[in-house]
Amino acid sequence: MKKILIIIFVFLTGCSSDEMIEDNSIYTDGTYTTIADGYGSDFEVLTTIENDQIIDIVVTSHNETPSIGGVAIESMIDSMKTNNTAQVDIITGATKTSNALITAVNEALEKAKKN
Repeated sequence: MKKILIIIFVFLTGCSSDEMIEDNSIYTDGTYTTIADGYGSDFEVLTTIENDQIIDIVVTSHNETPSIGGVAIESMIDSMKTNNTAQVDIITGATKTSNALITAVNEALEKAKKN
């Protein structure tokens, strides 16, 4: 009799726990493409979101000055991934590039946001 009660309890507990699991994630996983209006010209930004984390940000190509805008892009990408936000400090001397990257990643986060 105890075995039957234990089996019934385990079965019922298992069923109810599955129903109670909620998806509280903010973003839909995926890679989102946006365009940034840079200093040299527009550049494409691929932002990958997984489990509500910014996993990767890739600038496919750009015409920013390599020693200024190029450095700013790499530095900001590291900071965005580490802090899991687009709201990072801009790089002095590369303000337009910095703002463009922030805007592009923010747009990707908006695209990924669940309703």
